[in-house]
Amino acid sequence: MRGVGAPEGAEDRGAFNSAETAARFYLAEKLGRAEAPELRAAVREDRPERVPDLALRGARRQVGTGTTLVRFDQTQQEILVFGAEALVEIDESQRLVSIDCRLGEVSGVGSVPELSGNEALERVKAATGSTVDAEELPPPTLAYVSQDDHWHLAWHLRKVPAQLPESRREEGQRGHGLDPSPRDDFPLTGYLVDTHSGEILQSYGMAPTVSVPTRLEGDDEVSVHHRFRGSHRDSSYFLNDKWRQIATYDLDFADLAGAQLPDSTIGSSDADFGADHRAGVSAHVNAERVESFYRQQLNRDGIDDADMELVSAVNCTYRRHGAGPEWRNAVWWNGRMWYGQTSEGDRLVSLARHLGIIAHELTHGVIETSSNLVYQDQSGALNESLADTMGIIIANWYQAPDHADVRTWSWEIGADLGRDGLPLRDMSDPTRTGDPDHMRDYVHTTADNGGVHTNSNIHNKAMHLMLTSVDGAGKPLLTVEEWALLVYLALVRLLTQSGFEDMRQALRDVTNTYLAGNTAACTATLAAVDDAYRRIGIA
Repeated sequence: MRGVGAPEGAEDRGAFNSAETAARFYLAEKLGRAEAPELRAAVREDRPERVPDLALRGARRQVGTGTTLVRFDQTQQEILVFGAEALVEIDESQRLVSIDCRLGEVSGVGSVPELSGNEALERVKAATGSTVDAEELPPPTLAYVSQDDHWHLAWHLRKVPAQLPESRREEGQRGHGLDPSPRDDFPLTGYLVDTHSGEILQSYGMAPTVSVPTRLEGDDEVSVHHRFRGSHRDSSYFLNDKWRQIATYDLDFADLAGAQLPDSTIGSSDADFGADHRAGVSAHVNAERVESFYRQQLNRDGIDDADMELVSAVNCTYRRHGAGPEWRNAVWWNGRMWYGQTSEGDRLVSLARHLGIIAHELTHGVIETSSNLVYQDQSGALNESLADTMGIIIANWYQAPDHADVRTWSWEIGADLGRDGLPLRDMSDPTRTGDPDHMRDYVHTTADNGGVHTNSNIHNKAMHLMLTSVDGAGKPLLTVEEWALLVYLALVRLLTQSGFEDMRQALRDVTNTYLAGNTAACTATLAAVDDAYRRIGIA
């Protein structure tokens, strides 16, 4: 259910004492008048002013729109209803802007499990061949799950490092198009196991001290000389920006799956690192670029919006793939960035040189700590596409001949890293790399978490069409900064199981708010959004 605008009578209720109180009031008003019984059931009749079966997940203020997003999870008897949630957007005067709900009426199932959480884990271990111990995982929790129009009580197992055989990447399947990484071989997976029959109902991927800094400089992997921030200690200089909390380490070709980070970040006896640490300089500079874009252009406080430390490690290998020293990948895993390298001529060159790939991977961290899109089927493909979109925007922001003119942009992700010298993906023409660009060619598969790396290209095409849209005079409808802001604001207000159509609607919602004072621009932008999605088969 979606609703827009304050309900009648809201003005008579007086000021609310918190964003949560306002959101609960608007939910009660909207759900109480909803035609669907499962929505009305979310409001308890004896306390119509509250929505007691929705547990607050959190509230976040959106600087770009001046609104606050309040998220709730639906529960019944204090048990989570999986995938059922509500999002309420309110303005600075605590008036309703929009509501999104995915709610269910749980019936025909009890609240007492027959199997224990450990027994549920044993079913998953048997199905996947995993030997993981319960102590290595977050404690299992109960959840209600709807499947085939029937409700089940299930154990929710999270961050299990094993996939079902039918979900694993097939031999030769590209995924990102790079070498395998621990995220591929030990993908963290969520499982919902029926507490009575032991059936695995569903599995899904779970993707993926302020101090004064010292100015440093050095060469990156493509021989560009940069100035950047680090720290100074005991006559040495380090790639450790304590102001921005960006730290870069050298794993010295150890296996990232089992290695510990060194005691210290990459260091030099001189503030000019020269060409001695090209990989480290590339990773450090590009991490700073991504982090700065999110802070300065999108007003996000770091990757997790809570000032997390951004840790990178270069010169990594992954022994399950090979002895090294080559490992052709860069991956966000366990809350850090890990960079491999490839041979080019007489030296190894780090994948840290690819800003677009770094921005893509770090955006997975942004998604993980905001909308947390389930990494499966269409929501997983949307997860991948939004990481691609932000990766392209950020890379061109720093590297395009004229970042304000999308006609000068490169739309390739991982240039020359694909087969036969092609990029990994091309947002302007996904078919160039053999990927679909329309919903009629959507690939239905159990592999690769439902084809997330393939079907993401359909949504990529819509993003390209939208970002390059022009008015009747051939002029851009919005600036690059505005498009980036709208994509980001839509991204963080998605629900965990949102799909392509939900992203379209989220873009419409934030556009209506952002351009509320300019009717002509708002109308034209909404038309551009709708046209982009229509052209990929989403009306």
